[in-house]
Amino acid sequence: MVEPVSSLSTAFSRNIRNTQNIAEVSRERSNRLSTGLRVSQPNGDPADYFRAKALIDRVSDLGNAKGALQLEQGGYQTSVLGLDTVEKFAKQLEGIALAAKSAESAQERQALSDQFNEVRNQINNLVGDATFLGKNLIASNTVSDLNIGDANADYNGFATFNDIDTAIASLNSAVSQVRSTQSDYAVDLAISNVRENFTDDLSNILQDGVDKLVNADLNEDAATALAAQVRSDLSFQGQKILAQGESLLLGLF
Repeated sequence: MVEPVSSLSTAFSRNIRNTQNIAEVSRERSNRLSTGLRVSQPNGDPADYFRAKALIDRVSDLGNAKGALQLEQGGYQTSVLGLDTVEKFAKQLEGIALAAKSAESAQERQALSDQFNEVRNQINNLVGDATFLGKNLIASNTVSDLNIGDANADYNGFATFNDIDTAIASLNSAVSQVRSTQSDYAVDLAISNVRENFTDDLSNILQDGVDKLVNADLNEDAATALAAQVRSDLSFQGQKILAQGESLLLGLF
C-alpha cells in the first residue's frame, strides 16, 4: 500500500515544479507587457542587449550632432534676417538720394544729406543686434565693408547730381554685395538642413534596429501570459486533487 502513496507524492512534486515554471513564464511575460521590452537586462539576452546599447549610444551621438546643427542654423537664420534688414536700409538710403535729385534748394538737399547719415548709422546698430547665442556672423564694420559713404564727407552733401549719382551707385553695389552674402548664408543653411534631415533619418533607422532587438511582441506575450494563467489554474486544481487523494489514502492507514 506504500507504493500508491509514493506515486501520489511524486506526482504532487512534479505538479509543484510545473506550477513554479508556469509562474516564472507568467512573470516574464507580464514584465514584457508592462515594459514593452523583451530584453531589459544583459542577462536576458547578452548579444541583443549590447548590440542594442551600441545603437542607442549612436542615436545619442546623433542627437548631440543634431543639436549642434540646429544652433548652426540659428546663426545662419539670424544672419540672413540681419542682411535682409541691411538691404532694406540700403534701399531706404537710395530713396533719400533720389529725393535729393528733386530737391529745390541746397538747404533741402543738406537736410536729406543729414537724414541719409542718420539712416546709415543705423546699419551698424542693426548689425550689432544680429547675434545668436553670442555669435555674430555679420562683420561689425558692415558699413565700411559695403562702402556706403558719409553723405556730407563722401557725397558732398548731395550738392550736385554727380554727387547723388555717386551715392546711388555705391548703394547699388552695396545691395548686390548684401544679396550675394545673403545667398551664401542661404546655401549654408540649406546644407545644414539637409544634414539635419539625414541625421533624423539615420536616427530613425538606428532606433528601429534597437526596437527589433529588444522590444517585445505584445500580442505573442499576451497570448502566452493568458495560456500560462490557464495552465496555472489547472495546475492548482490538480494539486488540490492530488492533495485530497493523498490525504484519503493516508487515512486508510
